[in-house]
Amino acid sequence: MVTGQDTMTKKSNINLLSNKILSVQVSLNGLSFCILDTTENNIVFLKETHFETQKNPIEIEKLVKETFDSTAILHQEFKKVNLIHQNNICTFVPKGLYDENNLTDYLKFNNKIFDSDFIATDEIPSKEVISVYIPFVNINNYFFELFGSFEYQHASTILVQQLLQTTDTTNKLYCNVSPTSFELICIKNGELNLFNSFLFDTKEDFIYYILFTIEQLQLNTETIDLILLGDIGLDDELYSILYEYIRNISFGSRNTQFVVRDIEQKPKYGYNHFSLLNSF
Repeated sequence: MVTGQDTMTKKSNINLLSNKILSVQVSLNGLSFCILDTTENNIVFLKETHFETQKNPIEIEKLVKETFDSTAILHQEFKKVNLIHQNNICTFVPKGLYDENNLTDYLKFNNKIFDSDFIATDEIPSKEVISVYIPFVNINNYFFELFGSFEYQHASTILVQQLLQTTDTTNKLYCNVSPTSFELICIKNGELNLFNSFLFDTKEDFIYYILFTIEQLQLNTETIDLILLGDIGLDDELYSILYEYIRNISFGSRNTQFVVRDIEQKPKYGYNHFSLLNSF
């Protein structure tokens, strides 16, 4: 079985002498393209596109192709290529309970799964956790044709792995915000306690899901540390409504060692594009 940690290969045009790494994050609501110069240790290109309406995988593939065709800086050879899938068809399974024969069962309770769906896995070895998800197979195939060799993961794998590495032993609730969805990650005593994703239309939807999760986890809005990542800032209505109900709110950081400069669109407050910029 091919998993997200495996490298898809054929006759490769990856240039081992290149100093550039390309990471592309794909979702039904948007695309992000990022290039890291490993010699200068800085991000030299970051382009993000949001869609007003959700696309289907075929439309996404067409838009990815159009971006590659129309963007000159992407017409070069890369030392490495990363593809990041972002969707809500994913879950985490403790390695001790994981059985590769039950992949469909892990996903079917929250999503409609078809027999033809390809299910991939990533692993977080340090915490013995397996990420189970459905990638955009047509985008994988396109990258295979375009680059010959690349690696792919789910965005949630990168997100959770980084948070587990950086957190201390106090209880924390992370909220990673996108324009129409967000993920909640609860870490208790340095271990993953909850990962869930939510779609929302209004700020009322947003706060309802967060408060409901806090209640279900038997946390306290007066004492829990809520850490914000992603597409949210101090001037957003989402932040304002959070501040009405939760006492301890702060913004996270990307925890990356390279410089973000000379880019088309700089991350908001430095903590946007968390999975994309931590994929290098």
